[in-house]
Amino acid sequence: MKAIILTSQRSGSTFLHSCLDAHPQIKGYGELLRGGNLQPRKPLLRNRKLTKAYCYIRARAWNPERIMDTYFGRNEAPIVVFKAMYNHADNRRVRRYLAEHEEIRVIHLRRENLLKQYVSKVLMVKKRGERPWQPHTTYKIPVVSARISPRRAIDEMCRVRNSFMDFERLLSRHKRIEVVYERLFNGPTLSNEAWAAVSELLEIEPANATTDYIKINPNDLRPMVENYDELAAALAGTEFAKYLDDESVEAPSHG
Repeated sequence: MKAIILTSQRSGSTFLHSCLDAHPQIKGYGELLRGGNLQPRKPLLRNRKLTKAYCYIRARAWNPERIMDTYFGRNEAPIVVFKAMYNHADNRRVRRYLAEHEEIRVIHLRRENLLKQYVSKVLMVKKRGERPWQPHTTYKIPVVSARISPRRAIDEMCRVRNSFMDFERLLSRHKRIEVVYERLFNGPTLSNEAWAAVSELLEIEPANATTDYIKINPNDLRPMVENYDELAAALAGTEFAKYLDDESVEAPSHG
């Protein structure tokens, strides 16, 4: 069976992918279209741009059809899954491939709080995890903050929302589910709700898969946004104002 996790950055895709990859019937290949299944040498790992360039070239990412045909054709497990960000999939060749291959099952992952998602994306390059640019960590690190441009925040929230709806239309004939970040976690494992949806889509039994990743960002936006009052004033009266006071508990920050 062929499957894809389709999403945008900072929506829990790393956590979800790692849980699925731990299932005995599933083989996961990460961000396959950008060479995310490859492991560069250690000196390259300290530089984000070099790492991405190495993976892009080694994967021959300019030929996405060949990549998907190759890995979907492997027999390492009954189910093959990879994840793709919208910016990975939003080109003519990938869109055509996905639209034509209706046998691909789709896990469409989104984050309800688009503002927290954008702030997390901005802060990603300021984290101090296992690698200087790596957004994931297995140990507690200090909270970092940044100035958030209200205009850029609104533009990004609109873009992510519109991308979700666009791919819903593109893949409307596929067997697919919608999974929400805020209801994805049960401590270090997937929630019962998430496992139930994924299990039905992929026709498998849930597995006891866990992760060592821990939550990075606090639930409150104020410690992370240096110009919080300015941002709040700019969002007042918009459809995005509701995200400012959202104190819903969010589990490990991934992907």
